Amino acid sequence: MSEIGESSELVDELMLESIKEDGGTHHAPRWHRYVALSSLVLALLTALGGLLAGMTAHEAQLERTAEIIEVSRLEGDRVTIEVLAAKHEILSTMGQAVDPDELEEIRVYQEEARELEREAFLDEVKAQRTGYSHLVLAIAVTVLSVGITLSGMAVVVEEKRLWVVGMVIGAAGVLGLFFGIFTMVA
Repeated sequence: MSEIGESSELVDELMLESIKEDGGTHHAPRWHRYVALSSLVLALLTALGGLLAGMTAHEAQLERTAEIIEVSRLEGDRVTIEVLAAKHEILSTMGQAVDPDELEEIRVYQEEARELEREAFLDEVKAQRTGYSHLVLAIAVTVLSVGITLSGMAVVVEEKRLWVVGMVIGAAGVLGLFFGIFTMVA
């Protein structure tokens, strides 16, 4: 027989002995049921918060990638403008004619650069906002987990006040979760 099977049998025997010693009359205090129910609700909300935190982290990463692409395009346009401007300066210094088509090309690149600057700024703001939502959700998940832990500890040490403290902390986590969801939607 495996060690797991032996351990399982030993636990079963110890539980049966404990029940026999109590005469089967030992019942957990009624508040333990409330601890179990409230911990279950907090655990479900923690799972939801974890899912949303993961989603916002992924979204923030995608938004940062879009921002980096926009900035790269912007820098490419700036380099092109500088090269064409330097070429025109050299040509005019040498007394040669400047190609009017290239002047138009510079103007088009400058307009595109202004538009890319605006888009890059908006992408940065969006990524920062999503990152903030992620942070709020991650903190809410942590606070909810602390509430669950304190509730479980209350049962182990038979201290109802510890459960109340866990519920207060859990309520703060729920508020954080709702605030995080609000920052995602707003």
